[in-house]
Amino acid sequence: MKLTVAHTPDPDDSFMFYAMFEGKIDTHFDYSQVIKDIETLNKEAIDSRYDVTAVSANAYAMISDAYSITSAGSSFGISYGPIVLARRKVDLSSATVGVPGFGTSAFLLYRMFAVKPSSFIEMRFDRIVDAIEDGTVDAGIIIHDEQLAYKRRNLLKVLDLYEEWKAYAGDLPIPLGFNAIRKDLGEEKINLFLDDFIRSIKYGQNHEKEAVKYALRYARYSDMDMERKFIRMYVNDLTVDMGKAGRRALDIYYEKAFEMGLLKPFKYEVVSPKSI
Repeated sequence: MKLTVAHTPDPDDSFMFYAMFEGKIDTHFDYSQVIKDIETLNKEAIDSRYDVTAVSANAYAMISDAYSITSAGSSFGISYGPIVLARRKVDLSSATVGVPGFGTSAFLLYRMFAVKPSSFIEMRFDRIVDAIEDGTVDAGIIIHDEQLAYKRRNLLKVLDLYEEWKAYAGDLPIPLGFNAIRKDLGEEKINLFLDDFIRSIKYGQNHEKEAVKYALRYARYSDMDMERKFIRMYVNDLTVDMGKAGRRALDIYYEKAFEMGLLKPFKYEVVSPKSI
């Protein structure tokens, strides 16, 4: 049987799937690979287009009836998360803010913890830094490896959303995104996928240099040291299994969004591997 797996070109995603897609491990399925930016995948997930898809924690609210969250493959910020940049100090309440997609977790976190700006402009995440520099927006929410690359630009960090989250949730990791699998595949197929996926993540961790090199095929930057640093930020113990800390973080994340009226209440499901 073939499964279609959709993920982003971000180095951490590619790194996790390296062993599965490159034949480094034996797998239970043949895999068809789709690579698109996260906001495109957020929107396409509504139609249950893919068997497995990367999705933002925010956008998962729209597909929770059809997809379960996999316990492996999640992106949690352990001491970091999305940031807001500007050319200079800015009053965000009167600013135009660039957003990397209205379905992204970064957008929801901004609405949870930052003042409402005069307007939002949705744009692809890798265009936001340029938009700040050319004045298209007064500030922008920065995600993915742009969080490291911006340091080469003359921009100011005006808000750290992880610090806002930490003040609210303590030392719990900040939920950003994860992989979701179609519920109608059934328990057996879901379990077999998880077995493949977890072994693939661990293979990448144990063969880091070759897995990072593979991830650079899809990355926006060719700086191996920077991309390795980014991968290490988001591929960690919680990526293999989000565990109790990850589940509690999701509870708090969604509870706050429900209380603020930012999301309609729903129940989420996390599927974990069973012994094979």
